[in-house]
Parts: sequence; C-alpha cells; structure tokens
Amino acid sequence: MARLKLCDSDLCWRCERSRGTLLHMLYECEKTQNLWENIILFINKVFGIDLSRSPALCILGIVTEGVELSLQQTLWCRLALSTVGLCVGLFLAA
Repeated sequence: MARLKLCDSDLCWRCERSRGTLLHMLYECEKTQNLWENIILFINKVFGIDLSRSPALCILGIVTEGVELSLQQTLWCRLALSTVGLCVGLFLAA
C-alpha cells in the first residue's frame, strides 16, 4: 500500500509490527491467524477430515495432497474458504 502511495508506512495497518505484504495481510498477520484457525477447525469438524492450515488452502482454496475429498466436499470447502477470503479482503479495504 505504501508503494501505491495509499499510506505512508509499509507496516501492516492491523498489527503495526510486520511489513504489510499481501501474504501477511491475508494470512500471516496475528489478527487473521485466529480467523483462519477457526475456519479450518470448523471445516474439519463438519467433514470429519484433517486439513492443516496453509496459505495455499486459506487464500487459494488448494487442498494439500493426501486429503481425499468427494467432489461435493471439495466444492463446499472452497465455497467456505472463498467466502472467508472475500470477507478478509473486504476487511482490508475498509
């Protein structure tokens, strides 16, 4: 955001500790980690699976290898993750 001249500092505007890269703001920031952890726990509970939290899963909806999901489970999982990702993105814009 600092490169685009939208703000003066390149620090994350939420935690004000780390550089506010896109990866940090969507996934690594301590303010968003709790959200992602709860979403992954919820998905694991609903589908009875064991997904681990990763940027690929949380931001892009890419399920790691070794996890077998039906087509319906994959679609619901991606829908849940993309909805949360959209909310995180909107939260960034606010």
